[in-house]
Amino acid sequence: MIPECLSAYRLFMPMLDEVAEWSLLRQWSLSEVYRAILKTGETRIIKWGGKEMAGEAVIYRQLVSQLQIKAPEIFEFFEANGSTVMVMEDAGKYNLEQQPYPRYFLEAARELANLRATAAANLARNIPGRVIRSHTVSVEDFLALLDDLLQSPCLSERIALAKLKNTFPYDLAKLYRTSPLTLVHHDYQAKNLLVQADGILPIDWSIAYLSPHLGDLYCLIADARTWSGVSREEILSAFLSEAGNDLSIEQLNWHIRIGGLCWLVKTLRWLVYGGTAAIPGSDAWIPDLMNQVEKLVKEAEEEGERQ
Repeated sequence: MIPECLSAYRLFMPMLDEVAEWSLLRQWSLSEVYRAILKTGETRIIKWGGKEMAGEAVIYRQLVSQLQIKAPEIFEFFEANGSTVMVMEDAGKYNLEQQPYPRYFLEAARELANLRATAAANLARNIPGRVIRSHTVSVEDFLALLDDLLQSPCLSERIALAKLKNTFPYDLAKLYRTSPLTLVHHDYQAKNLLVQADGILPIDWSIAYLSPHLGDLYCLIADARTWSGVSREEILSAFLSEAGNDLSIEQLNWHIRIGGLCWLVKTLRWLVYGGTAAIPGSDAWIPDLMNQVEKLVKEAEEEGERQ
């Protein structure tokens, strides 16, 4: 039986009637993902997005595909009634949560370094300036997100956010002045990293954008420690082996701290202003995320005292 969210597409998606079996992979209020087994035996991933999640198709068309990075092949896009459907290749069944072997996490670090370098190199060459501007999260954007958090009833009294207000403008200005724009996945975590015979394939680019920050590496380090016990030092070494620049460990640690704060501010802003309604149970994430903010702010203070 065709899932309800896809029923409006039946007239212009004949393949829906060729599906022999549906398997639900994810179901949120604004996003549903299915593995469809066709009568021919072929499989496809079919992804529906509503309202703000409908913008994923634009991200794939305007950024991911144009930057020539590793990502699932998109066979077809469809739009109707403020929602979108993407028909994608079934690129693999197992992610790093399901196969949390250290060698895969180290490969994910190398893949991240490669995709950032590839995206940065292809950005000006392949993407029009107006598209770059529309997908860039700027210094001013991050500062506005932080201001929103400081005005939210549940976080307005958090001392760490007030301290961050004093240091974030300087650190962001330095980051954007010294590092090139590239593609940020913003959910570069074990659940979105497929294991393939020839390496790691990042999937689910639905909230990707352009920025120089290294929040993706911050997330990968946390997941590597949680799922496989791979140390921060091992992840950093693997990343640097492919990064192709002269960053020292000290410089990379600074980038990870600022990237982590960018990721946390943007994620918290989304959760506090509506995200918890889209993902059931996600309100429970907020205390842990704030603990991470406090830890990074404290690290920055200690680093400042040492200098």
